[in-house]
Amino acid sequence: MTDLAHLRVRQVSSADLGGPGAPVAELCSALAIAALREEAGPNFRMTSLALDVASHPLTEAPVDLIARVDKRARSIVFVSVEARANERLVFSAQGLFSAAG
Repeated sequence: MTDLAHLRVRQVSSADLGGPGAPVAELCSALAIAALREEAGPNFRMTSLALDVASHPLTEAPVDLIARVDKRARSIVFVSVEARANERLVFSAQGLFSAAG
């Protein structure tokens, strides 16, 4: 069971991801990177990104972004984010961050 205290949830409009049609990968990527960076923190830089984008059309429904730190150590952070509209996956992304400096 996931501990909701460690999740950061916010909403964006489907238009922010290219809706009401299929999601646009470039828009999903930009939003995913921003959410991952925010969760990792200012003292870390992204070293790896994996992004999967669904192809089904988006509706006018808002999109929930759910970000979480999967693992944090002194010099690395693993972060993931999912975007869901009406419980359907829009995209998922995982990032690896290293300590800056």
